[in-house]
Amino acid sequence: MKKSYDRITVTFEKLNTVRIKNIGKMSKSDFSRNRKMPFSDIIRCILNKRGKTITMEINNYFKEIDKNEQRVTKQAFCKQRCKLNPEVFKVLNKEYVESIYEEDYKTFKGYTLMAIDGSIIEIPNSEELMEQYGYQNNNKKDVRKVARAKASGLYDLENNIMIDAVIDRYNTPERNLAKKNIENMLSILGNDKKMLLIFDRGYISTEMLMYLLDLPVYYLFRVQENTYDNEKKSMTTDDEIVNLKIVGDRLRKISDKNLKQKAGELKELPVRMVKITLKTGETEYLLTNLSFDEFTTEEMGELYFKRWEIETAYDIIKNKLYIENISGKKKIIVEQDFYSQILLFNMIEDLKNDANEESKSKGAKNLKYEYKVNINILVGTFREYMIKIAIENDPDKRRLLYKYMLDEIMQNLVPIRPGRSFKRKHYKGGESNYSSNNRRNS
Repeated sequence: MKKSYDRITVTFEKLNTVRIKNIGKMSKSDFSRNRKMPFSDIIRCILNKRGKTITMEINNYFKEIDKNEQRVTKQAFCKQRCKLNPEVFKVLNKEYVESIYEEDYKTFKGYTLMAIDGSIIEIPNSEELMEQYGYQNNNKKDVRKVARAKASGLYDLENNIMIDAVIDRYNTPERNLAKKNIENMLSILGNDKKMLLIFDRGYISTEMLMYLLDLPVYYLFRVQENTYDNEKKSMTTDDEIVNLKIVGDRLRKISDKNLKQKAGELKELPVRMVKITLKTGETEYLLTNLSFDEFTTEEMGELYFKRWEIETAYDIIKNKLYIENISGKKKIIVEQDFYSQILLFNMIEDLKNDANEESKSKGAKNLKYEYKVNINILVGTFREYMIKIAIENDPDKRRLLYKYMLDEIMQNLVPIRPGRSFKRKHYKGGESNYSSNNRRNS
């Protein structure tokens, strides 16, 4: 059976362990009495959310576990979930990701290839959440405050796994969130792998470069326009080592005292700068510590554009897993919904990887195209089977359910048409699929 089966079933089995229950309690006395909605049911119900009203989510869950006559009220559910520490979803996801990298996994020229990107998250417009996360004014004439949070994810581009994700205040600098992502990533993957981080142009700064200098990682940045202009002008070829001067404003803007001291002592930082020309004729500059021997000038451009896969990940998380459809007006609910859906996303991507591998192995040689999983079908099918698989105690029946699920997914493959390109979707501060953030709240 596929590896995703083992990881998914093990995750649900953990819900009955004392260790996970203790992590998931807000206090020692929580979940100590027998209730209609015990610890494991609360977690499974939150994971199973489908962007509907809370009452409908509860009713659907009890139908799936075949206990419709025992369903609880919206008030009882909300009271129970306020006892659940969101940390439990972080731990479950961390352990899920760790298990992936214990096995064989894909690399790119020996590197674990990752991208970091941030996104604005729409949250309910409550006073508590505006205080906890901050808010945005749509324009100077509009006095209405709109609650917002900021998320940041670190995504494995070859294995389609969100290694780490965090949610924080709306005004938190993306570089600060990226540092949290990197620290969490290192705690998961360790220091013994070749790791390459790809950043978009909003992340580059002298302080960020100094931060990465002593870490066991390689980096690739897209350089903003009107930055490092002197270094760009100094280039005599399209790909060479340049010395970034760390003086004046560049030094003064470093807020971390230790990094500032280190930068002051160095005075300059040698980095590789690559000039690439896009199909549109536009020129972009990339900054990296990768060697010339491992990646040619042409490969550098191809490497950078691999980062767009994280945009696809955000599209799934936002528009198929409804991560912005927050089901309560408290910070604890925001964190439960956010981190549970990151875990769900990794389960779905894990299953997708297995299904795509099976598709390749069964593919006919005379077909015009290779085929891949239809993500919409996969998400819907996984939601249909997930709870059934989670509550099934008989291993044989559980494997059979998994087989039925995989068969349904494999019946709805779509062709991979090479050379197709799509307009980029903008998420940072962009419009949500939902017209209001006052919806379906506990």
